[in-house]
Amino acid sequence: MNFRNDIQGLRAIAVLFVFIFHLSSTYLPGGFIGVDMFFVISGYLISKIVQSKISDGKFKLLDFYIGRVKRIVPAYYFMFICAWIICMFIFVTPDLGKFKLSHFHSVLFNSNNYLATVDNYFGVSATENPFLHTWTLSVEMQFYFILPVLLLLIRNVKALLITLLIISLSLFVYGTMDIYNGNKATVYFSLLARSPEFFIGVILALSRVEELTIIKKNASILSFVGLIILLASALLLTESSLFPGLLALIPCLAIGLILISPAAKLNQIIANKKIAYIGEISYSIYLWHWPIMAFYRYYNERYEFTLAETLLVVALTITASLISYYLIEKPFRRKVGFKFYALMAVLAILNIFMIYFTLHAKRRITDIPERYIIPSFGLQSHGRFFEHVEVFGDTTYANKRILLLGDSHALTFKPYLNQLGKEHGFSFRTVTNDEYPALPFIEHRQIVEKKNLDVYLHLEPYIHTEVKSADIILILFAGEGKRWKNSIQKMLDKSTAQQRIIFISDYPSLDRNPVRSNKHFIKDPSRNISYKLILTKIDPDILTIINSHPNSSYVDLSAYIDFFKDIPFHNDTLMYYDGSHLNEFGAERFSTYSGHKILESLKLNDQ
Repeated sequence: MNFRNDIQGLRAIAVLFVFIFHLSSTYLPGGFIGVDMFFVISGYLISKIVQSKISDGKFKLLDFYIGRVKRIVPAYYFMFICAWIICMFIFVTPDLGKFKLSHFHSVLFNSNNYLATVDNYFGVSATENPFLHTWTLSVEMQFYFILPVLLLLIRNVKALLITLLIISLSLFVYGTMDIYNGNKATVYFSLLARSPEFFIGVILALSRVEELTIIKKNASILSFVGLIILLASALLLTESSLFPGLLALIPCLAIGLILISPAAKLNQIIANKKIAYIGEISYSIYLWHWPIMAFYRYYNERYEFTLAETLLVVALTITASLISYYLIEKPFRRKVGFKFYALMAVLAILNIFMIYFTLHAKRRITDIPERYIIPSFGLQSHGRFFEHVEVFGDTTYANKRILLLGDSHALTFKPYLNQLGKEHGFSFRTVTNDEYPALPFIEHRQIVEKKNLDVYLHLEPYIHTEVKSADIILILFAGEGKRWKNSIQKMLDKSTAQQRIIFISDYPSLDRNPVRSNKHFIKDPSRNISYKLILTKIDPDILTIINSHPNSSYVDLSAYIDFFKDIPFHNDTLMYYDGSHLNEFGAERFSTYSGHKILESLKLNDQ
């Protein structure tokens, strides 16, 4: 097929839509349709090229795949290498590890499936993930594996068009129904839900509808209508729209109208060299704009950009895109044979190195001890790290059997009790868990996520065994605890007359992560940062249940709230490892300050 500059112009519009939307969703609420425009364009162009070569008997499947790799992979892998180097200096150690899996799946072009299980594209944390945007390229590469095989298997164009129409409509309906069923995140990243967008381009290309006389005569009108619909979609669609699904048909058909009108006046305008040039480098722009924005948002801990920051983001994106285009993307397209494979191997090895060694390198260069920035105490008896029930405090103590249960806040309380036990001669056993506290009788249907259910099922027999043999059970969980009401009631009902169950009040949380804000474990006075203290009290119904049971009591540590007057610091030293968890240092200092209250409730001297 003849090269069309107007298609480069459409790519320019698509990448600008995405860029503006990513700057701020308030600027262009539906700018995310730029991705759908890319999908339709890809389906249109690739199917025309492949079908033409199949007809001429010149198509080779392996050559096609190598061509796609040359076009996409070098600049893609290069971006990852640069991004990880930046991560080393911007991200704090705990956050650096969060993106290893994202990078791993992105390298394998599987990030769409991975992100569907862990994040929401429009979520808060998503705006700081420098690899979030790779999901589109994963979908595209997955589709490229399918399309040529489909064209080779169904050689009859009419039969192929009918098949694609049926599949496309079915998949659009499937996507819509799945969104209605509450699976929008899964649908958004899904190859199945996105395939009909590619297929619209394929159908338009193979039907050769642009050659019809009626289309040629009305090309300018069709193209203009298509542009108006695209602009309306970009302005009227929002993050809360039931998109993709059937709603995606609107922008997809709109760009289709422009694609089938190559002779239209609008197409001639967008074929302008300057506009087409933006389309030519659109892939590099797409690759680089998002990591730059994500890094800036992460470092400054806010979503919105000022005007000066917006201009800086634009300048950095243009610079990075041009470097990537002229030094990596364009030269690699011309590489052949051993030289190409050798350079690809270098890029791949460097990415593997980044995945496995960047976190270790970060730990070596950082001057922040891990006890201040990650949970580092009692992990062998906690959640997914569980190996065995641990014993802390004065391990020579053999009188009353004390047990600590709870969630991640109970995990951070282990250093508190460990110090208290060593100072006052008692030991305690412990099992804790993330999100769903290590309590007996939690209903399995409450645990929606399979990975969380698997962890709880592994812990459950240990929890029941420990509860049966404990003399004193200490329980601490974050927040109100409404979800655990039935579990608490049942545990109290089944407790023996000799057992005592002590519930400990939660400690305050913050409105932001102080490790990221302060950038160090010693307070930086030059950073004028204010922190909001958040203290959630236990649910009144649960408190009533506790107070009505003869063997249970509630220890309220909120009377010692003044300990947190300089939150998140104590004597200018950081005592939280994120916005809601005390670090080891903070727990030990809080133990010194309020531990006597826990000792009173334990009544260890009462025989």
